[in-house]
Amino acid sequence: MEKIRVYKKEIQFHLLLNILIATFITFACYIHIPLGDKKGVFMYVVHFILLQISIFGFTYLLSLIKKLFLIIFPILFFINSCLAFWVYTQDISIDIGMIQAITETKLDIAIDTLSWQFILYILLVLIVITFTLKYYVKLKRNTVYSPLIIISIIGVLTFFLVENYSFGAFKRKLPYSSFFSMQSYLSKSDLVLKNVNKNLKSNEDNLHIIFVLGESVRADHLSLNGYFRETNPLLSKQKNLISFKNIYTPLTYTAISVPQILTDKSVLDTANVATSMYSVLNNASFKTEWIGNQSLEKSFKDIVYTNKTVKIIDQFHSVLSLNKEKDAELLNNTTLNKKFDGNKITTIHMIGSHWYYNSRVDENYIKFKPITSSKYLGSSTTSELINSYDNTILYLDNFLNSTIETLKKSSKKTILIYLSDHGEILGEDGKWFHAQNHKSSQNPAMLIWFSEKFKETNEDKISKLISKKTDTISTDFLFHSILDLAKIKGYNFRKELSLFN
Repeated sequence: MEKIRVYKKEIQFHLLLNILIATFITFACYIHIPLGDKKGVFMYVVHFILLQISIFGFTYLLSLIKKLFLIIFPILFFINSCLAFWVYTQDISIDIGMIQAITETKLDIAIDTLSWQFILYILLVLIVITFTLKYYVKLKRNTVYSPLIIISIIGVLTFFLVENYSFGAFKRKLPYSSFFSMQSYLSKSDLVLKNVNKNLKSNEDNLHIIFVLGESVRADHLSLNGYFRETNPLLSKQKNLISFKNIYTPLTYTAISVPQILTDKSVLDTANVATSMYSVLNNASFKTEWIGNQSLEKSFKDIVYTNKTVKIIDQFHSVLSLNKEKDAELLNNTTLNKKFDGNKITTIHMIGSHWYYNSRVDENYIKFKPITSSKYLGSSTTSELINSYDNTILYLDNFLNSTIETLKKSSKKTILIYLSDHGEILGEDGKWFHAQNHKSSQNPAMLIWFSEKFKETNEDKISKLISKKTDTISTDFLFHSILDLAKIKGYNFRKELSLFN
């Protein structure tokens, strides 16, 4: 008790500091989360407390070096508080996409985001920082001999233990998310892209390839593939559509699956050198464009930017945001029937069926009920989770059907290839989501639709497609199939891996 009295002011300061950080920064990451039942509330309260304990660990250790604290704390508190304002008001996500947007946005555009509410908030933050620093410099005790040092070490260990148990549990929350997102933004991709011979040629003409890159869609939840629920009521009525139910990838999360899909890398290839399919197509006089509803991760950002045109919609909201734009907005940002000369590939990158499932659909697609009411997995039953997931497949059905109906109006030879980056585990063997080795996450959905005009001149290719629709095929097929489809000359791709051969 004597020691507690001696260090009373120090304890009061750090308690107040933790409350201020919670109020101005960390609580912003919880306010928009649907908590559901009491169990969900309890789990998020525990998560919040553990997060604050870890923050105390780092702030206390920083406070032991007075000059360093006086410089670093106000900068970090100010930056993270400003970011938290937008998380509070807009439910934006602080990730690499947000950091890129902030650092690369022109000043005049940035000024347009200012409001009197934000300015008042900044003034309040500055007042809090001034008050905190004045309080800090008056502290007589703040040393390694304090009993708080033990709690701070426990706090730091809490961060690493929780992250080791569940990657991203803390790193995706402020203030950690700003640091790790900036670190990711500044670091370079491990993948080295090869230079491509510029003297390439396409023997195809008047071709438009639409590649729709999906997210977390497993093949066996498509009624096209025999699923007991009618999740594809519209696509099932489309002519010239072939679904491939045995596509395989061992790469079960976006950061590693997408780079493989978009390049000549094999699913079994561990090398860090690859060729972007867009680089090949560019040098064969193809027009290349990317329209995406996901932030570009470090692992595939460079590949995407080998497209001649790149557009990311709703870049301030990541997959973790409950206010993320629905995929239908992608179609409002494409000009699929705009006239062009020659050949073109349009890539549409969906948010698809990524958790939280309810955020991916609007009310018109909540057909399978009851659905989840909390982001905490333990608050929902298996049937609620599967219902919510299947509603995203119903939404996908409408999205692809709308895209196809638009493409039918095109004067080009048009072909649409849909491929999910990986599947999704839905309770099998007690596992959920993806980024785990399980056959459910290794079997992504894939289908191909072609126009009547394409059919007129490609009967042999279509016959090859039909003959392979039940084959077990790795996602290696995409790179080689598209180059084969484009009739590329002057580049040695593996034609035997093409679905059209």
